Amino acid sequence: MRYLHIDSSDVNEHAALLPQWDQFYEQVSSGRFGGRLEDLSLGSVEVFRETTGPAVVQRGSARRGTLTLGVALPGCAEAWFLGRSVRPGQSLSVVSGREFDLATRGRFDVAAVSVDLADLDAYSQRVEGEPLAWPPMSHAVFDDAAGDAALAELVLTVLATARDQPQRLDQAALQRSLRQALCDLLLARWPGRRPAAGDVTVATRQRVVRAARQYMAEHAEAAITVPELCEAIHVSRRTLQYAFQEVLGMSPVTYLRALRLNGVRRHLQRGGDEPIADRAARWGFWHLSRFAADYRVLFGELPSDTMRAARDGRNVH
Repeated sequence: MRYLHIDSSDVNEHAALLPQWDQFYEQVSSGRFGGRLEDLSLGSVEVFRETTGPAVVQRGSARRGTLTLGVALPGCAEAWFLGRSVRPGQSLSVVSGREFDLATRGRFDVAAVSVDLADLDAYSQRVEGEPLAWPPMSHAVFDDAAGDAALAELVLTVLATARDQPQRLDQAALQRSLRQALCDLLLARWPGRRPAAGDVTVATRQRVVRAARQYMAEHAEAAITVPELCEAIHVSRRTLQYAFQEVLGMSPVTYLRALRLNGVRRHLQRGGDEPIADRAARWGFWHLSRFAADYRVLFGELPSDTMRAARDGRNVH
């Protein structure tokens, strides 16, 4: 894991902050340049936030062998990406090996994730049961409000954690969960994804759920994720999704979230002085406010209430 947070006051200095990108920046409007880069590397997955201003023109190509998806954040100026308008809340994709041009009209602020295509393809084969459709997606502008908001929120949350609570990212379960969530967001944009097959029998789906629950029981103290589960029982995510929905009336994500919340609860009930955030991170929760809200919905109390009761020696409802 590597985290950088750098401010720049010159457009050429700023262009050099991403040395693995072959790119040039030119300032095209008056005013003192101000740039900032936050960058977190999680192995084959990288998340970053880049701010530039005033207006600049960028040209070049992305890091070799990667796909990058970035979201223009609220409050930034409009930009033009290969002749298409990019407004706040919209996203753009950059594929390595293909030159791009990005012209901003003022202060521009983007949250982005970049992943190695080979690793994304391997992840797709493990989780979806099929390789990525080739050729890969091209440079594009997307207008998917829900997907773009989810990506921006995840990137900003991860960077805030790296900046303010870096020790949480030392948890292997949290890093794995983050990498998988980021890969899932990229796969959702990939062209040519096939719809789920509808010819799986009820008996097969029941067997899938039994195998999944057996694996969960055998790894009750582990922060299991959906991709790990798919790989362990040799089914695609779509098969797992349909099986859980039909047999249990809920998605595997919902079921696994409940198991992980129960895992945190067991740890809290043991007492001790370890912070709640660190215990949650051990079980793959990186968004603390959402974790606390989900915990309260499931158990009728906040994690702090559970910890307080354990310290006081009281029974927890």
